[in-house]
Amino acid sequence: MKKQPVLKINYGCGETKLKGFVNVDIEKKVKPDLVCDLRKHPFPFKPETIDIIQCIHNIEHIEQVHWPVIFGEFWRVLKPGGLLYLAYPEFERCAKNFLENHKGQRNFWRATLYGRQLYPGDYHVVPMVTGEVVSYLSDAGFNNIKSTPEPAMPYNTFVVAYRSTLPKTKEIVLREEIFGKV
Repeated sequence: MKKQPVLKINYGCGETKLKGFVNVDIEKKVKPDLVCDLRKHPFPFKPETIDIIQCIHNIEHIEQVHWPVIFGEFWRVLKPGGLLYLAYPEFERCAKNFLENHKGQRNFWRATLYGRQLYPGDYHVVPMVTGEVVSYLSDAGFNNIKSTPEPAMPYNTFVVAYRSTLPKTKEIVLREEIFGKV
């Protein structure tokens, strides 16, 4: 039996293109492999075809109202057991560092809270709180969700989530309670 290639997506790649990944961004200027804005259009991939999605330091640039659609789309294209990696600045840690002017780097801490603001889209529009992120991921059907501070930058959070075999929507839970598992 022929082994299928591992398919990986680097969503919101910006200038950081990764070898072996389909590098995806909404900005044509950064010349991604695929231009795709999940707020408006689904991925052009079939369900359960992707092994890994990484969304590193860009979910904070997307309005929280869009997260259910985006995380749902990640869930749709990932294979059962597929991995989602997220990284973002943890709001509380960054705010504390900003307020205390940690290491005399107030402008750096301001950028962790609001983005660098170098071009349109380089703004943080959501204060990133891990409990909320985990809740959205769980609602989208992800499980075994783990988070940890990034080792070299503990003010950032790194999350790993696995795609479950079936999202546990309220409707599914109710149906299982009434009819049992089908």
